[in-house]
Amino acid sequence: MGASRIEDPWGPRSPFGPGAAWPARVDGFLADGVTPEQVERWVPSACVLCSNGCGLDIAVAGGRMVGVRGRAGDRVNHGRLGPKGLYGWQANHAADRLTRPLVREGSELVESDWATAMGRWCSGAGASSTPRARARSASTPPGSCSARSTTRWR
Repeated sequence: MGASRIEDPWGPRSPFGPGAAWPARVDGFLADGVTPEQVERWVPSACVLCSNGCGLDIAVAGGRMVGVRGRAGDRVNHGRLGPKGLYGWQANHAADRLTRPLVREGSELVESDWATAMGRWCSGAGASSTPRARARSASTPPGSCSARSTTRWR
């Protein structure tokens, strides 16, 4: 499946006539060495890597995401997944992916917890002198920096 999706990123066509239902085609991709039998569970979700919001199921094995498959019954994609949906999830396992927030201590970035990072962001959002930071703080809804809101990011 890999080489053909590079040559044709949207996969094989599935033509249908006027008035006919768009046929389902379930696209899927599992990590190297993982077989469908090794998938412990499929978690319903949606792809957020573009604006379509295609329905997909996330394959989980050993407590880790090991693949995806489209959902045939989804009204948006009828099981089809684009290249981002099929392969983008692999970035979750990248060695240099941040899994905890970083906060600045002097000139260094150090690991922190979410409550501390969000608290610092909220308390300093309006104090920055950079235009980008001022725009960010202007777009922060009132009350979004409450103690309660910082816990939702954990």
